[in-house]
Amino acid sequence: MINGIRNINTSILIKRTLYTLGLLCIGLLLVMSINRKSEGIVRGHIVHIKPIKGDRNLITQEEVDVIYKKYLGFSILEANIKDLNLRELEERIKADKRVKKVEVFVDADDNINTWIIQRQPIIRIVDTKDFSYYLDEEGNDIPTKRGLAIRVPIATGYIDLYRKELILEEKETSLKNVYQCAQYIMNDGFLSQFIEQIYVNSDRDIELIPKIGKHYIILGDAKNLERKFDDIKTLYKDGMPTVGWSKYKGINMKYDGVIYGIM
Repeated sequence: MINGIRNINTSILIKRTLYTLGLLCIGLLLVMSINRKSEGIVRGHIVHIKPIKGDRNLITQEEVDVIYKKYLGFSILEANIKDLNLRELEERIKADKRVKKVEVFVDADDNINTWIIQRQPIIRIVDTKDFSYYLDEEGNDIPTKRGLAIRVPIATGYIDLYRKELILEEKETSLKNVYQCAQYIMNDGFLSQFIEQIYVNSDRDIELIPKIGKHYIILGDAKNLERKFDDIKTLYKDGMPTVGWSKYKGINMKYDGVIYGIM
């Protein structure tokens, strides 16, 4: 019996010893791997950019490389991995107004990986100073880029100069009205294909310019948007084909429950 107990204890001791040695080996391999990485030169730079709607990119890999080069003073492909501050690289990319989220990491092959989620434009604004920019889904401004056109409606007219506070604060502003309308249009399958332009007139009323016909729709402000846009969809799907697209030069929906044509 005693010999049996001794054999069991010896077996348990051997298993524990082997398990401990296994953990030590794994730890040693990890340390060696980390040391090898920390002493290695970057082998490649892989940039993953999630396209916005329409399969377009606001920012390119070449532009990401330039941002890193300006920060480091040399190409990232010449960098030593141990000298790179990945969080600082992320901050440099995140500072670009076109970028919503970014993650930078080193993979098993010593490549720097930059994963980017871009901001989604919902409207292009041309303000009273003729300055042009996009607004994204959260009301942030995004600079336009020469040679790159994003398929979103354009807003012109008497629009406040951009300050995000004008979108966030409680009081009504022309910029806030445009932003709220653009949000609704972007999220509606029919309206996003139907509305081409938003115009803010001298009375600060919103006018919508459809892609079809040569008329406009006076929406007024951005209150009760769901009801107003439901009325628009009903009118264009049921009413206008019967009356005719050319009968009116405009449609006024500014007043609650009242729709009338402008001859």
